[in-house]
Amino acid sequence: MKQLLYLLPFLILATACDGRRDIRDYYFPARELVNTDGKVYVYENTGTMAGPDSICWYYLGVDLDTALYLSVTRYGPDLSPQQLAREEVTNDGIRLRKLDVFGQDTAGVAIPTKMDILFDRSFPFYLEEEPDVYGYRMRGQLDPASEAITYISLERRFRGDTTVEVFGGTHDALVFDLLGEVSLRDPEEGDISPQFSGYEIYAQGIGLTEYFRDLGPAGTLGGKLRRTSLMRDFAEARLPR
Repeated sequence: MKQLLYLLPFLILATACDGRRDIRDYYFPARELVNTDGKVYVYENTGTMAGPDSICWYYLGVDLDTALYLSVTRYGPDLSPQQLAREEVTNDGIRLRKLDVFGQDTAGVAIPTKMDILFDRSFPFYLEEEPDVYGYRMRGQLDPASEAITYISLERRFRGDTTVEVFGGTHDALVFDLLGEVSLRDPEEGDISPQFSGYEIYAQGIGLTEYFRDLGPAGTLGGKLRRTSLMRDFAEARLPR
């Protein structure tokens, strides 16, 4: 169940010549993170479900000959990887190309589970005049001892403009409403498909600054961006003194 929670785990805008709003500056700055050691985003845990006080995501830009990618890693409190994704930065938006979720065996060794990506239009760089849906859909066998297959889907719909207070300043931001489902298909136990809703806020020049997921009776997941740091500074701060 914990692995599932890790998965549930941006007013000045340029306008394209066809009338679409260009919002690429509201996503994480992948190009700025190329040829660096990357940046860590630290979010305060604002959800009601049990979990660490802060949640750390590491972003690294990777510029290959054929494409620009963003490597995204979520770390646990002990700095063990819990989730590893690769996003492709295309002309029209972000495509989720790869996602691995890490569990542990009885000896505490990390075991990756590769998710099959069924729909990958994760985030748009242009807002159409007619609202469109973005997000992802994936499936994977999270428990090797079971034949159950987990399907996870998330839809993003643009709600509107706002401003946020981050790092002592006011930033233009965009709000996206979320709707999703976690479907467990078990040949022995049957199927369950709980749904969730929520929102995300993306600030210009920064990326995701706040998120919220309402899981119904199970509680809520949420986070607010409190600080960012270079990966080397983040790692050094956690070395034994």
